[in-house]
Amino acid sequence: MTRPSLTGVRPPEEPADHPDYRFTLANERTLLAWLRTGLALVAGGVAVATYAPDLGVRWGSAAVALALVLVGLGTVAAGYRRWRSNEAAIVAGRPLPASWLLPTVASAVAAVVVVVGVLVGIQVLGR
Repeated sequence: MTRPSLTGVRPPEEPADHPDYRFTLANERTLLAWLRTGLALVAGGVAVATYAPDLGVRWGSAAVALALVLVGLGTVAAGYRRWRSNEAAIVAGRPLPASWLLPTVASAVAAVVVVVGVLVGIQVLGR
């Protein structure tokens, strides 16, 4: 028996063997958020390479830009892997697997921020 909705329109019946579509769509939105995060990291790497050619030391800008691009690429790949494993768990009716993605990306970005802070300090003190 289905519940009547507030709008008077009944939700469509779902096959008994298919999970609720809202979970799949939420999983897709999460993947898109990880893709946006990865893209933003890559764009940050391009911006550093373009607008901060000598960040503290001769190789500083290149190192930070490369780190941001690699972290962005890793974020996209890991986000896709997480989406696949979550989707498999949703279809199988299992609990979602624990994710290491958020702490890893946060740690990598924090490491890049520390390096940028040191390089900016070198540049400011070297004037």
